[in-house]
Amino acid sequence: MHTTAMHMTAQGPAARRIGAAAPGTTDGTGDGMTGGKGAQAAGDGRVGHLRELERELGARGLVARVVRTRSGPAFLRVVNPAAASLAEDVTCAPAPGGHDHYFWWSWGERMHRVDDVDGAAVKLAHVLQPLDEPLDERLDRRSARRMRPAGRP
Repeated sequence: MHTTAMHMTAQGPAARRIGAAAPGTTDGTGDGMTGGKGAQAAGDGRVGHLRELERELGARGLVARVVRTRSGPAFLRVVNPAAASLAEDVTCAPAPGGHDHYFWWSWGERMHRVDDVDGAAVKLAHVLQPLDEPLDERLDRRSARRMRPAGRP
């Protein structure tokens, strides 16, 4: 039996069943498709978006890996290596009733469009930063590391 909870989102109040399928899926057991080549292609497209975000987050110093399970949609596990308790699981799916794909926070709220991977990465980096380190300082430090000549610390 599922429980209904009220959540406030950027899109307004929404009722959602706790334990229900992730956005863009029908029953939590796949990618929202019924099977066959169409399901494979849709799932691969979503994984492709997650992989793009994985690369962008890696360039920003976060550890990110696409995880595929047998019983649910693929998701991106993102961890701040400087504070391993700061982590987030991101999914990719269309908005309910729509065709445009988005990245989704683990709590089911729409995060960002998939066509702006940089914008999604900025949001994740902000959420996963320790409170004692401002985002600008952390990003500046990582940019400086990437620009150093090879062989220099």
